[in-house]
Amino acid sequence: MYGDNFASEIKPDFYCSRSESVFGSLYKEYERVVFRSLISSFGLDLFIRDQYGGDVDTIHNVRQIGNGSPMTYKNGANAAAYDNRGEYSHKDVEGTGSNFQKQKHEARKRYAEDNNNTIQDAYEDKPLGFLGKSKGHPTDRSAELDHVIAAKSIHDDRGRVLSGLSTAELADDKDNLQWTNEHLNKSMGADEIPDYIAAHPELPEDVKKRMMDAYNRAKASYEDKINRAYYFDFSNPHCRQFYKDTFTAAGKRGVQMGLRQALGFLLTELWFSVKGQIEISDGTFTGVLSAIKIGVSKWFENARNNYKEIFSKFGEGVISGFISSLTTTLINTFLTTSQNAGRIIRQAWASIVESINVLLFNTKEKYLCDRMTAAAKVLASGASVIIGTSVQEAVHLKLTEVALPSEIKTISSTFCGTVATGLLTVSLLFYIDNDPFRKFLDCIYGATTDELRRQGTLFQDYCTKLQQMDTREFQYATEYAYSLSVHLQKAGSDAEVHNILQKAQADLGLDSPWGSGSLKDKMKDPSWVLKF
Repeated sequence: MYGDNFASEIKPDFYCSRSESVFGSLYKEYERVVFRSLISSFGLDLFIRDQYGGDVDTIHNVRQIGNGSPMTYKNGANAAAYDNRGEYSHKDVEGTGSNFQKQKHEARKRYAEDNNNTIQDAYEDKPLGFLGKSKGHPTDRSAELDHVIAAKSIHDDRGRVLSGLSTAELADDKDNLQWTNEHLNKSMGADEIPDYIAAHPELPEDVKKRMMDAYNRAKASYEDKINRAYYFDFSNPHCRQFYKDTFTAAGKRGVQMGLRQALGFLLTELWFSVKGQIEISDGTFTGVLSAIKIGVSKWFENARNNYKEIFSKFGEGVISGFISSLTTTLINTFLTTSQNAGRIIRQAWASIVESINVLLFNTKEKYLCDRMTAAAKVLASGASVIIGTSVQEAVHLKLTEVALPSEIKTISSTFCGTVATGLLTVSLLFYIDNDPFRKFLDCIYGATTDELRRQGTLFQDYCTKLQQMDTREFQYATEYAYSLSVHLQKAGSDAEVHNILQKAQADLGLDSPWGSGSLKDKMKDPSWVLKF
């Protein structure tokens, strides 16, 4: 666990040795990346439960409940509110004191005061009047007030209940009331206008058009009111509950993704730590057990010394999980996401957040071209997981037509998705390390970068042999010296330089040139000689 990013650990100057196959070289080069990608996306992902339609109730989604869709309420209180909405009663929207009665009363009053001036039929475009209820009156000329969107439909609308608006408030809104003749109004009954038109193809085309125009205007106004109430009216307790659910779900998903990323990193390092010890063991049963013990011990020690890297992975996961949950909720206000769609969104954000971290905050890679390469590899790994997930879903859909146990279908689809992800990851990473991506970077930074890096590596190897030092120890010393020089150049005061040098002295275990006591006291002693 010495690298800042699993993808940046891949050597940018990959080549295949003549003594091994191309596949063997590729596998050894990208084994760590592929293993971590698969263990995180197809192993640990099983512990993150993605729901059909996301984790938060939206108006778009709740309207699908009960229509043969697997959609369910995400908040039990919303389900209870719908169940307890009560039976519809026309008195709620047409009773005494309702806006419906006020509209009719004012219209009759104007009609009487204006010498029986006519009212225009909104659907059949003809004059109407208040002709009373006497037997034999012409119903096709008698004015009645119609709810464009049926009041009962509004009452039973799950989206309306979710927004917290009342049936009367929406049904008796001026945008939902139109004058028409008694004959047509009674013929429509409680049917919605589109359903009524479909059941009466004999209606004149101009009448159908006016009815649909009125319905579309009323529907747009209706949707706007409940959307504003549920998503934007913070004085509405239902709106506040929506945002509470949204950020609670995002926080929960962030923690889950953080644990997934950190655990995936730890399991990958555990595997390779144990694997490395087994490869150098004598191959006997006792030797393998001893190698496993040593590997676990080294892994634990590395994990303890590199806890910052684990927290970094956890932080990446928290950010990506939080943003992906918000993205899923936003999408579900317009569309419905499947379980795999939610998984794809999470993986996409995980790759984006990790690549940004590599590109902007990666302290291991000193050159921008190396950071760009590492970031591209992270995105390639994420893209491979997304495609593999899509393959898994497609295979699962195909297997639904086959008479097999559900466990076999799940295992088969997961296997296909995993294989596709692994093959694509290796292929894309090899593609990035070679043409045309490397040529693109060479055009920006010149082809000498890789050669200088190679020469630097050879020079390090030569110096380690001269100094009889371990390669890793020498690399640590050179990297520390480089880091120290950078910090000294950035120091803004003598006091800061003093603190940096003191820390370096402690880190490197160097004795103080003036021994015990302070330098100021030593300088007062004329017999004292400063020695390095």
